[in-house]
Amino acid sequence: MIGKFRAVIIYSMIFSFLFALHIVFGATDWDEPFAIVVGIITIMTFFSGPICVAIETMHERYKSTYFHGLILSMPLSTGLGWAYGGRSFGLEMILFPAITLVIHITIRQSPIGLTYGLK
Repeated sequence: MIGKFRAVIIYSMIFSFLFALHIVFGATDWDEPFAIVVGIITIMTFFSGPICVAIETMHERYKSTYFHGLILSMPLSTGLGWAYGGRSFGLEMILFPAITLVIHITIRQSPIGLTYGLK
């Protein structure tokens, strides 16, 4: 049962570690490491489906893993929009999930068929 969520669990552990690092770097005014970690978090948020598929080892699970990554990215991108919007409600909270959805749909489709993260 837990095997089908292996990639999402690994992704979540990495994301959680980086999120904790961004809090520590922000609190200690380490601007450069903070900016690097925030950049990685941003990429991980917008591309969670493809990243989860890259982590997944079983080809049969690509479709469900990609879908779980997409679902995971929606609240993460809303939170990212909140953070980029100065920690208040703003257009970013609507725009970022929309961007995430477009990215995931675009990567999933290709002229040769479904790619599920270009794999």
